[in-house]
Amino acid sequence: MEGLMDGLNERQRAAVAAPGTPLCIRAGAGTGKTRVLTRRIAYQASTGAIDPNHTLALTFTRKAGNELRDRLAELGLRSSVNTSTFHSAAYAQLRTRWAERGIRPPELAQDKRGLVARAAKLAGLRLAKAELLDVVTEIEWAKARRIPPDGYGQAAVQFRRTPALDPAAMGDLYQRYESEKTRRRVVDFDDLLNLALRDLNGDADYAEARRWRFQHLFVDEFQDVNRLQFDLLRAWLGERNHLCAVGDPNQAIYSWNGAEADYIERFGNWFPGAAVLDLVDNYRSTPQILAAGRAILPAGANSLVAHHLDGPRPTVTTHADDTDEAAAIARALRDAKGPETAWSSMAVLARTNAQTAKLTVALRQGEIPYRVRIDASRTDDDPAEGLSDSADAVDVATFHAAKGLEWPVVHLAGLEQGLVPISRAQTSAEVAEEQRLLYVAITRAERELHCHWAAERAFGDRKVSRSPSPYLNAILSAA
Repeated sequence: MEGLMDGLNERQRAAVAAPGTPLCIRAGAGTGKTRVLTRRIAYQASTGAIDPNHTLALTFTRKAGNELRDRLAELGLRSSVNTSTFHSAAYAQLRTRWAERGIRPPELAQDKRGLVARAAKLAGLRLAKAELLDVVTEIEWAKARRIPPDGYGQAAVQFRRTPALDPAAMGDLYQRYESEKTRRRVVDFDDLLNLALRDLNGDADYAEARRWRFQHLFVDEFQDVNRLQFDLLRAWLGERNHLCAVGDPNQAIYSWNGAEADYIERFGNWFPGAAVLDLVDNYRSTPQILAAGRAILPAGANSLVAHHLDGPRPTVTTHADDTDEAAAIARALRDAKGPETAWSSMAVLARTNAQTAKLTVALRQGEIPYRVRIDASRTDDDPAEGLSDSADAVDVATFHAAKGLEWPVVHLAGLEQGLVPISRAQTSAEVAEEQRLLYVAITRAERELHCHWAAERAFGDRKVSRSPSPYLNAILSAA
């Protein structure tokens, strides 16, 4: 227990030492979420409140799991606490179950696209690459919400989904995909969660044995949990309440992919008697950047307190078109580079993947090293594409892919109506998520924030006149 409270502020110490569970720690951007989570696990182990050998800490990516594991090792819990993604924990459970029953494990599909393409061929469909990816996304969304193929059509209308295929055809293709997996004896990552949940719900003795194996559960990024993951989590808990969840409702940006922020927003309803603690001391960003982020959210949604020295006000720059925007950002990056400034201290963030193509062209032309980060927040994949984490290169990423990362200098590209917020966001809930997404992008910046928009943008062969994002005035007024 000695030293576990060192360097923590009052609220962090309270979260680490809080007695009892269930407990929800709402940790705002830059408030030391991972530090508090790992210190709490170590503190609870040192006081005997938990047995580290019967403790499971759940994350959403392998990278996050590895970071958690490394920090716990530094605190003296090198191999006792099991850290895992939801999918890996479910897969380990299933492998044990299959081995005990002498069942030959099915093959795990690493990529759904091939199976979807075969199912589409059987249905007489030829899907373009973009359509194929869209179908995969729809299947993942449906399975995250535990929607079966025959319920897809109704759910698509209810949740205003806009797949590449009409809902009836999409539901049929979803069913064919499931049948193709069964025929080939293949399971996908979502099946791992479903099968693990099925076994727990169907065999009380087996479920109790699993609950004995992991008696204390910790969940990181709880705002990203979807219904399937939540139901599995409840099955792992059973009637016990040994759960500590950490997350930030203001960074809930994945409802389009099945996540349900309601689980963290109404944690006390889902877990009666739960304690909810807030971390509000931000050690990442300047007061000017926090003020800009606060201005994007509804009044009272964010109460972060800055503990960073004053910095420059965020800037807003208008460009003639998106080509000019990309070139100007590249010039700004090169101008900022110096002996004491690493390329890796800077990032360029955009709302969509399509925007990053023109940005990377400009960086190549400017001979600026870069890496494109892919969105791995909802998968078991690592978040860097190629181009390693230790390389000195500018990061280029979508707002979603930037979640969980931070840089001293951040450029936000394409802050235009139709992109920020995205044009398909129509309901109040969808617009609110767009606000949270921009908030996430803004709070990736530690010292400098530069916002850009183009008066004209190319969409394929079309050039379209643009107007600035309605949030830009709020950013400028607040800072």
